[in-house]
Amino acid sequence: MANNDNLGFRPADRKPDQELMFEVKSSNGTAIYVGDVVDVAATGGVTPASGGGTNPERAVGVVVALYDTNGIPVGAPGAAVSTKYLAASTAGYALVALAIPGRRFIAQSQTGQTPTTADVFGTTDLVAGAGDTTTARSGHELTFSDLNTGGQLLILGKVESPDNTWGEHVDLYVCFNESIFGGTGKAVGV
Repeated sequence: MANNDNLGFRPADRKPDQELMFEVKSSNGTAIYVGDVVDVAATGGVTPASGGGTNPERAVGVVVALYDTNGIPVGAPGAAVSTKYLAASTAGYALVALAIPGRRFIAQSQTGQTPTTADVFGTTDLVAGAGDTTTARSGHELTFSDLNTGGQLLILGKVESPDNTWGEHVDLYVCFNESIFGGTGKAVGV
């Protein structure tokens, strides 16, 4: 059976003491979705990561919830933002699961990539695909085209589930090898 194409990152387990609310400024030029990896914004707050290993030391974590400027969940009745994401140039707040060293996240492999057990403890980078405005799902995934040369994320293993097999769209446990909390220059690959 083929794996589901579940885009976006998510924490392997929610730890409220490792989540913080950050501002998303109206100067942000990219829409932001739950499941996006976010970086430190030059203007303060956070912005969606650009992927491809660009400035990986600026990664803050993964968006787990979005709010309007009044603190109301986006898309909820009475919210200033009617969509379940923050469109480009829309101010609000992002609740972020922090990319603290050793914290596990779940992400999947990019379409067309087929990871195997041999890739465990390898490193790779983020692909920052565009989110889906209809489903409000993040487009962020793992690329395996730079396996063991990209060092942003460390692959820890496959999520054990009957509907998750090695191959395209496999859900994997990863941790940030490079982030604002963990620095850079760590070993790449196995």
